[in-house]
Amino acid sequence: MKLLRTGAIIAIVLGGVLAYEGIHDSPQARIDRLAQADHQRAARMARRSLVTASRGARVSFTHVAWNPTVPDQVATVSIPALDVSAPVVAEAPVGGELTIPADVHEAGWDEQTPTPGQKGVTLLAGHVNWVGQGEGALGEIGQLVPGDRIVLNWQGRETTWSIATRPRLSPNTVAHPGLFTDRGSPTLALVTCGGPFTEVPGRGGSYADNVIVEASLS
Repeated sequence: MKLLRTGAIIAIVLGGVLAYEGIHDSPQARIDRLAQADHQRAARMARRSLVTASRGARVSFTHVAWNPTVPDQVATVSIPALDVSAPVVAEAPVGGELTIPADVHEAGWDEQTPTPGQKGVTLLAGHVNWVGQGEGALGEIGQLVPGDRIVLNWQGRETTWSIATRPRLSPNTVAHPGLFTDRGSPTLALVTCGGPFTEVPGRGGSYADNVIVEASLS
């Protein structure tokens, strides 16, 4: 499989502006309340992201049935340690940049990257949160620790993955060519927004960083 690019600045969309245009009919006061609540959740998540203190008993791995629930769904991703199970939809880059599902409860697969189990990096990305929608399916991946399990059911073919390294923060202006390769051992990469949040009055705001988590095929 020949990838069409060797690198990308993935957070131009990931860490972009939290737009309010989708809530045309809501009073401004309600929009402000929703924004404040989401920003507070984001701040809490940023503070605790990458913190790997003991979380009590580990959540055991369970199998996930293939049961598509949304259009263009190619897989279901399950992260037992976070009590997350979410649809994965195929997303084509726009203008060379990674796009993210509008629904924060979904993850997007960059369809230029390999499918799970092939050589290289399978890339899944999602919003950390969104005004009016709450926290995203991948919003808490910064809490994962080495050894945590992820399961992908890809149209009936199940693969399991183990977090290989601690999550890392990276500025959202930095290109990550290592995430766009069809060489090397099969790797699963999860990406969302993180780090400091800068508010833009009347428009929302943006995150300074990406949270990147990588897992190896079990």
